[in-house]
Amino acid sequence: MSAKTTIVLTDVTPVTPVARSFYPLPPQKNGILAWVDRTQAILKGQNKLTLEQRESTRKAPALKVAWKLETPVLEQTSASTSTGIQPAPTLAYSLLFNMDFVLPDRSSLQERKDLLAMARDLIDEAIVGLQVEDGNLIY
Repeated sequence: MSAKTTIVLTDVTPVTPVARSFYPLPPQKNGILAWVDRTQAILKGQNKLTLEQRESTRKAPALKVAWKLETPVLEQTSASTSTGIQPAPTLAYSLLFNMDFVLPDRSSLQERKDLLAMARDLIDEAIVGLQVEDGNLIY
């Protein structure tokens, strides 16, 4: 079993990509593990990474691993009130990525390696890039 440590994910900022460190948080409700990127000073604007994992049981003979990455974006505020005090930013929207693996007990190591390799390739596919970056849907 692996220990929960800091996870580094790199964005694609145009000038210089930024390596974002996601620091581990205490276990959440229902055993969900969580990490946070503290580069945003305002808590509600911090990027979050969570992991839900379920061991195989007699009732559900498959290991489940589910990752979720949330990147919130805050509203831009200005000191345009009569008091001149700038209000605290609120959440404008949040981008979300989910990745679930369901790995039956009967699956072989090679089958799991193949699934992981194909999942990586799918994310790197040009058509997926066009969907995510440009909003071009498949028809």
